[in-house]
Amino acid sequence: MDTKRKHLIRLGAGVAAGLGAVALVWAGTASAGAEENSTQSDFEAQVIGGQEAEEGQYPWLVGLGSAGSGTPWENQFCGGSVIAPTVVLTAAHCVESDAPEDLAVFSGSVDLEGPDIVTTGVADIHVAEDYESPTQFANDWALLLLAEPVDVEPIALNADLTEFDAFETAGWGLTEENEYPTLARWVEVPFVDDTQCAEAYPDEHDAASMVCAGDLASGGIDACSGDSGGPLMAGAEDGSQVLAGIVSWGYGCAEPGYPGVYSEVATFVPTIEEVVAGWGAEL
Repeated sequence: MDTKRKHLIRLGAGVAAGLGAVALVWAGTASAGAEENSTQSDFEAQVIGGQEAEEGQYPWLVGLGSAGSGTPWENQFCGGSVIAPTVVLTAAHCVESDAPEDLAVFSGSVDLEGPDIVTTGVADIHVAEDYESPTQFANDWALLLLAEPVDVEPIALNADLTEFDAFETAGWGLTEENEYPTLARWVEVPFVDDTQCAEAYPDEHDAASMVCAGDLASGGIDACSGDSGGPLMAGAEDGSQVLAGIVSWGYGCAEPGYPGVYSEVATFVPTIEEVVAGWGAEL
């Protein structure tokens, strides 16, 4: 496995118009810091436009990275959500080329360099069979079976297609300061309907498997490179949070007119339940 920090590069609108959204490998490691992002906008926003998460705020949030030497912060390249003690839900583009033994999951803390971080191996991977059908990054989800249970609170899956007004997303991805933080960050992002999202991404938006969120008019708030696979969360009626989406792709980060695109979890719930049951686990 390539141990370099890898993630979906979210291209700037000018470049993307000619190339589309493309999965690439970033040439630097987290410890070395991010390379200069030529697509960075002029606005001051901070995940982009956010703030540091507190311990216990998102207990199900995990980092996904390379197994082997190096700290969790050095090895982390994607995010994920614990949906059962031995199962993590993430993005297909994060793991489609990996073997289970190449991967590790970092749980138990929002601080990837903190003393409470637990590193757990991966025993099996299930990538959505219809990933990238009918469009690029459609059905961008995957499940990881952990080698042993993790002692964190799982998040429930949003099982219907209810449209929420706003969401929260969190992770260790690139900030507006062009850095990868050791402490996870979070930000609130408003819902963008399918019509507006399709206008932003003509011929690339798949309404059946994608949900969009962000500030269309001003930008400034978004997930970014390194947040892929992490959670898009919505408030449930009982005050808890449910997993509504998975950080997937977009043009640039927090660019006006280009919302973040997330895999819509409700679409995949029956298949997820089937795979999890086949592993002998239970949601």
